[in-house]
Amino acid sequence: MGITAPFCPVLNMTRTELIKLIATQADLTQTTSKAVLDTLQRVICQALHEGETVYLPRLGVFEVRHHLPRTGRHPQTGEAIEIPFKTVAAFKPATPLKHAVNQG
Repeated sequence: MGITAPFCPVLNMTRTELIKLIATQADLTQTTSKAVLDTLQRVICQALHEGETVYLPRLGVFEVRHHLPRTGRHPQTGEAIEIPFKTVAAFKPATPLKHAVNQG
């Protein structure tokens, strides 16, 4: 059983729409908004690359997580396979963001 509109509408905001929305709400030009968004993306990527955690109050935390190598099973054959070490970027939402998403 899935949740359908109006509780969970299937809408996707594109990067262009996000830039326009930022420009409108912050009273900036779209060029400035795009530059700010690009800079934010670069800064977060660089910080994660360097192993830092990025905390944005009321939004959440961007961090790097490490998954150790382990033994798994091939789903079709059942054969044991070695799953290699993996480093991934992760986002943990802050409580205000969780509450905003769950209101409806």
